[in-house]
Amino acid sequence: MKRLSTIVLMSLVGVALLHAQVTFRFSGGISNEQLKQNVERNVSALLSEINNAESAGRSLDFTGIRITETARGGLSSLWANLRFRCEWKTNVQNCLRDVQEFEIRQIPVEMKPLDNTYKGEIHKELTVSFNRNGMITGVRTAMDNNSYMSLMAGGMSVKDVRMRREILKFVEDFRSYYDEKNLNAIDEIFSDNALIITGRVLRKDLTSQSNADIRIPGKNIIFNMQTKTQYINNLRNVFRVNRYIKVDFSDIELIRHSSRENIYGVRLRQRWNSQRYNGGTYMDDGYVFLLWDFNDEEHPKIHVRSWSPVSGEVSSDNLLSPDDFSGL
Repeated sequence: MKRLSTIVLMSLVGVALLHAQVTFRFSGGISNEQLKQNVERNVSALLSEINNAESAGRSLDFTGIRITETARGGLSSLWANLRFRCEWKTNVQNCLRDVQEFEIRQIPVEMKPLDNTYKGEIHKELTVSFNRNGMITGVRTAMDNNSYMSLMAGGMSVKDVRMRREILKFVEDFRSYYDEKNLNAIDEIFSDNALIITGRVLRKDLTSQSNADIRIPGKNIIFNMQTKTQYINNLRNVFRVNRYIKVDFSDIELIRHSSRENIYGVRLRQRWNSQRYNGGTYMDDGYVFLLWDFNDEEHPKIHVRSWSPVSGEVSSDNLLSPDDFSGL
């Protein structure tokens, strides 16, 4: 009887594991057959492990999965605060080519929050990046499809479309770094001389301002400037006191610099939602501007990050653009 019970238990475990298996296949976009097969196996193993770990309520086990240490650390950090599972047992997607890597988009996932504090969307999409050796280099939840299509719609040439997709990839990575509390990655992506700017609407009754406040002609907002070191130190404390941070981007707009090649501005709406370990919560809603330098396409840098509140007094004319920083 004991032997029979063991066999039945093992059979049930086997059925459960089989049920959690996820298959990924390419529909096109990749011509190297060996690389194609290697990536299909690797991504299938990753997606299956995501479902197995979510079902068992455990940490991810990357045994047998070819994934970089950076990608493993980022996904593990995200998993510690927010879990999800693949909605489809079979996923078929096209392969996209970037400057230095390949990318898979639109893998449907269902978010599985650890508690009722999660306020984001339940149904999202996963994006997976891999290199020329077939190793996974990044796993992140993608922006909504409307934002993606809106950003890509402005491409006028093959190079511009490629650059727009590359910028979107880095913007998605940048957003994920906050969810993952990945301070090292944020530090790396900002240039050493980056300007970190927060903003507030100029009030009519304002009679004084800080020495750190700056004004840009034609803008109805007062900006306060931080150095990269100050921003990273402040962010370190934010990461330390918060149990989780959830950042969402929407209304993304890409703006090319009028005179400097490979300099792009990204304007977007950011919704920040975080919960402290002591139970307190914080939310804000504002416009973020990022000035990206893609002169070194494999290692782009952010020269400027600004934030200003969502307010009826803020018009598009008040929001920053690349040409406001022609001297950088």
